[in-house]
Formats: sequence, structure tokens, C-alpha cells
Amino acid sequence: MLRAKFPGWLTTYMLALSILSVGVDGAWASEASTQEAFTGDKLEEIIVTAQKREQNLQDVGASVTAFDSASLQRLGLHNVTDIAEQVPGLQFNQYGATVTVYNLRGVSQNDFNDHQEAPVAVYDDEAYVASTGALAGSMFDLQRVEVLRGPQGTLFGRNATGGLIHYISNKPSDESGGYFDFTRGNYGAINSEGAVNQPLSESVAARFSFATDYHEGYIENSLGHPVEDQNQVAARLQFRIKTSDNSEILVKLHGVNNDHETAGDYTWLSARPDATGRAVLTPGQPDFSGYINPSGNPFDQAQDRRGIFNRTVWGATVHGEWRTDAFTLTSVSDYLRVQKRYGEDSDGSPNFVFDFDVFYHFQQFSQELRLNGDKGALRWLTGVYYINYRSTQDSPATSPPNLFGDAGARFTLRDKSPAAFAQLEYDLTDRWTALAGARYTYDDKSFDYLYDCQLCPQTLHYVAPAYPAAARAFNLVTGKAEIDYKPMKDTLLYASVNRGAKGGGWSADTSGFVSPQDLPYAPEKLTDYELGFKTTFWEQRARLNGSLFYYDYKDYQGFFLYGTNTVVRNVNAKDKGGELELTLVPLERLNLQLGVSHLESYVPSIPLAAGGTASAQLPQAPRWSFNAAAHYEWPMFGGTMSAQVDGKWDSVQYLELENSQSDIQASYAITNARLGFRTADDRWELSAFVRNAANKYYRIYNLDVAGLFGNVVSVYGTPRVYGATITYRWGR
Repeated sequence: MLRAKFPGWLTTYMLALSILSVGVDGAWASEASTQEAFTGDKLEEIIVTAQKREQNLQDVGASVTAFDSASLQRLGLHNVTDIAEQVPGLQFNQYGATVTVYNLRGVSQNDFNDHQEAPVAVYDDEAYVASTGALAGSMFDLQRVEVLRGPQGTLFGRNATGGLIHYISNKPSDESGGYFDFTRGNYGAINSEGAVNQPLSESVAARFSFATDYHEGYIENSLGHPVEDQNQVAARLQFRIKTSDNSEILVKLHGVNNDHETAGDYTWLSARPDATGRAVLTPGQPDFSGYINPSGNPFDQAQDRRGIFNRTVWGATVHGEWRTDAFTLTSVSDYLRVQKRYGEDSDGSPNFVFDFDVFYHFQQFSQELRLNGDKGALRWLTGVYYINYRSTQDSPATSPPNLFGDAGARFTLRDKSPAAFAQLEYDLTDRWTALAGARYTYDDKSFDYLYDCQLCPQTLHYVAPAYPAAARAFNLVTGKAEIDYKPMKDTLLYASVNRGAKGGGWSADTSGFVSPQDLPYAPEKLTDYELGFKTTFWEQRARLNGSLFYYDYKDYQGFFLYGTNTVVRNVNAKDKGGELELTLVPLERLNLQLGVSHLESYVPSIPLAAGGTASAQLPQAPRWSFNAAAHYEWPMFGGTMSAQVDGKWDSVQYLELENSQSDIQASYAITNARLGFRTADDRWELSAFVRNAANKYYRIYNLDVAGLFGNVVSVYGTPRVYGATITYRWGR
């Protein structure tokens, strides 16, 4: 059955596995992956909580990549999106720090309106982050990062049709210590990071962490201030309170502030709509205002308006754990609030054509209670979850009267969603284990949308009961079934069926004529059929990891831009592929890592702007993607020198679901390098780095506005950046 769903490339893939598994004592190699620490000539294991209990990563029957703190530092991963360089199947799009959208195995949500939840869920210390506008920023003082591929419809059930990313911070400990980093780089970059850990009594410990990030704009603006600069401060304060030998409470306060950054990091490219209404690039042609971009450099543009980005994110999380002989009770309470002011030159030209602004307020409260335990061959977990959030946005769009005039929308999305879940894991024999889980989610949503367009002319107040579809409830049933087999020590094979779902919602147009019937869209459902394997071999010096999957995607919530109308419409899709990852220590102090991702996506029918339909591929789903890293350490000057080279190559991909000619991003490679010295006592470290060493120009986002303005606007990945970091550590 599965064989029929993996034609063509499956034989090649399995042949590659056979070749790479030579020397594994006849066993299959492994699934899930880790970018992990190493000492001497052996790999160290990483403990993860991918199933909400501590396990060795190689014992988890799921496709997981995990980075520990040493790996994050060794790879020089600083921004939350940097992990995409070393996670097979992971892409992202981001225009400035305003909205971050992850794409995992081709699954994403490209709508740039802030009220949309993403199908690749993000968790911060077990607390779900519903706002895509709260995600951007620096990673600092982290214990590890876990990336789970595939729908997470049981234990992490909140809208995780595509997978999830979990950022886990270092917790307070009973020993005094800390560290401080200072970085200086090009574009005037001045960054700092640090943490101080201090026990306050026998039962209370505190940890304060912070990061500051500043750089000048990457895009030179011939008419004014450079674009895409950064001025960000983030901090985290935690208290760990041991209430008894078997219980403790962790209190976390955190915040991020972006202050008067210059937004609108667009590059102007001439384009015209073809017969289907999709953009075709027309180099050297003017847009509809008569402008021709004289620059061939995406980081040298001309924008008449200085964009603005101010953001404040703050929140609190209380994590409690109470352990008994029979079970462990865990409580996670979280509150999050986001305020944002954003403005951009949407047409990306020196003429006043179209400006877009956002005034955004978001707040959420979530609560999870869960019980887990084990008895003999049985391990069990059950719990309840509740989230209540409100997202409010005011988005004026301004344009000259002879073009579109002024329009704008003010809308509020409210969601109250309880859920219950359970999972059982039973050892059938010493080699076979069965796992089953289920989750029920009730999504109660309402949408209050007030829209006004002067030249349409139109005024629309979309709210229940005038429009019954403005208040809807969704009953979502998801879950998984899995079988694990261990043919020998350090080898795991598994097969699973996972089902995830994401509740329905509403589009939110901010200009153009709005049809009320186009606002609501239905829930999406994704069923994943997966095979995987994990193995550790060569005397703990190598791990080989692989997976194969087939996605049956019903009512995928695809994003389309028709003129100025932003619309989410449900379309069906198929997606299949796999990942392969190898971690190897061939010589003492040498660590090699290799990752491969293969995707074949197919959307049989998308609606076109000019009418009719066409087939398409999922956005940001390159057929092939390769990532690699090599790290070597050697003694010198009484301490330790280290050198690292890493990078990623993506094949051709589309950046939007409409699959226009202007959406095509050609294959490209990004390479990074790092050289460091660490003193013998590990207190001082000096390192020099370069990212995107070849200064490769590549796009991570594209917006087709050819029918409106006679051009498209694109967002490019970060240009070459380099600098040096000095680190001081004290205590333990």
C-alpha cells in the first residue's frame, strides 16, 4: 500500500540508506536526528521531551531534530530562524521581525496578517505561542531546541498540522555562575548576551538572562534611512522554588522590545500579469507609476516612505511539578501580551503608490494540566488544555485618490478552546512496543470585522448575528497510532499514522472590494503515514537517521493575493518525501554532520486571479535540500582552538502557492564559517565568524502585486555578515 505512494525516487532513497548503513552490524540505521555535543571520539546522547517526558532522542519513534546548548553555540545560531540552516525540511519566511512563518515539509501559512495562527506551532518552555508576531528575535541562554516534524495531534495538539518547534531555556540551578558575550560586526552590529545564576536559599534559585541586538539597515535607501535595521532588547527572569523533595515550581517573567526599527525590507522587481493573472518578471520595464529601478542590487533600493516597527512582547509562565510513586502531576500556566506598530512602503518604489500600516494588540492565556506515570510495561499520559486569546488589528491602507484611495480594516478575533488528550505506550515484548493517543479540541471562535473603502465604495461590518459565519465552533478529533521495533541494541524501527488539524478562521482584507462570502475558511486536516529508523553504531561514534512520509492534506488553508485582496482558501494537497541525517566522529575532536531532505508536493487545483484553476506545488518546498557541518578542535596556546564550516543548499522552489514565474527561487547555497579559541579553564573564549560568506542573493518571500502596481516585491535573506565575539564565563 505505501509502496504505491512512493514511486520513482523511493528506490534511490532506499539504495542510499543501504550504502550509508554499511558497518551497522546488519541493522537498519536510525530516524530522528540531533545536532549534538561530543567529547573526545564519541557522541553524547541528548535527552528530549518530545513526548512530554524525558527520553533519549534515539528512543523516540518520531522525526525529531534537537540542538543542545553546545551545538547552538558551535554553529553560531543566534536568531530564532537560524535553525532552518541545519534542520532538513525546515524553511521560513520573514519580512523584518514583524511576522515569522515557519515551513516544515512544505506545510506553512503565508498570510501576513497577524491574527492567523501557524500550522507549525511554536512553544516556549512548554507554553504555546499563538501569535506569529511574537516569534522573531534572538535565541539566548537556551538549554536546547527541539523540532518535531509531522502533525502533532495528541500531546502538542494546538494547530500543529505541520509540526512544532520548541525553545527550552536554561533553568535556575543550585550553583552560582554565569556568562557574558559581546559581539561586534559589520553593519555596525553591537550585540550582547548573558546570564547570571544565583541560589537564594536552600529551596530557591534565580536566573536572569538577557540579549541586546543592534545593527544598521541591510538595505541602503537612496531616499532616506537604511531599511531592515534592528534595535532589540530581550530579557528573562526565572525563579525555581523547591516546595518539597518531590515538587517544585518554576516562575518565568520574560519580555522583548523592538524600538523604532525601519521596516519594509522589500526589493522592487518589474512584472506584469500573464493570461492567468500571475506575475511574469519584465526586467527594464516601468511600473504603473513610471518608475524603473536602476539598481540590480537587492540591498540598494529607493523607498519614499520610512517604515516603522515598534514591538513589545511580555509574559509570564508558571510551571509546577508534583511527583508521587504512582504518577507525576504537571501544570503549565501562561500569559502572553503583544503590542505592535508597523508601517511600510508596500510598493517598494520612490513614488507614493501604496502604504500599509498595522496597529496590533494580542493577549492570550493558556493552562495545561497533565498526569503521567508507568506501571510495568505500561506508560501513560493524560491531560487537559485550555487557551483563550484575543487578537485585535487596525490596518489602514493609503494610496493617492487617482489610484485606490484610502481603505482600512479594524478587526478582532476571539478564540476560546478547551481540549483533552491521552496517550498509552505498552511494551508487547522486549522488542515490540505499541503506542496510541487521541485528542479532542473544541474551537469556539468569533470575528468582528469592520471595513471601509472610499473609492470602492464599500462599508462592511462583518459580525454575528448579521453574518452567522462570523461566529463558528469547530470539533477537532486528532491522534496517532505507532508501532516500534528494536531488532538489536541501539537500533529502532517504527511505523506510525498521525492525524493533525487546524481550526477554521477568516481572511482579513485591508483594501479592495471585499466579498463577505470569501472571508471564512474551513478547518484543515492532515494525515501522515510515516516509516522511520534510528541507530547508533561504530562504538557510539556514528548515528544515521532517516524517515519516509506521505501526507494526505484535506482543505489545506492556502493563501492567495488577488489584487489587494488577501484571501485564504481551502484546497487539497499531497506531499511525500523523507529526511536522512548522519552524525559522525571519524577522528577524535572532529564532528561531521550531514542532512538531506526530499519533497514532492502536489496541489491539484488552485484558483487563479484571472479565473479558472491550475495545479501547483506547495510554497517553500524545494525538491532537494542538503545541510552539512564540520567542526574540529585541537590544543594550541595552552587552550583549545576550534574551526567550523557549515552550510545549506536548496534546489529550485516556489515562494507563493500561486506558483507564478516571479515566484521561482533558483537553487542556492549558503555557507558559514567560524574560528575560535578557548582557554584551558573554559572561562574565556574568542571567536570570529562569517555568515553567508559568498554574499549570496536569495529570496525568502515574494508578493505578487503585478496587477496593481506593475511590479512584485521580494524579501531577501540576510547578506554577508561577519564579526567577532568574546565570551567570559564564571562559576559553574
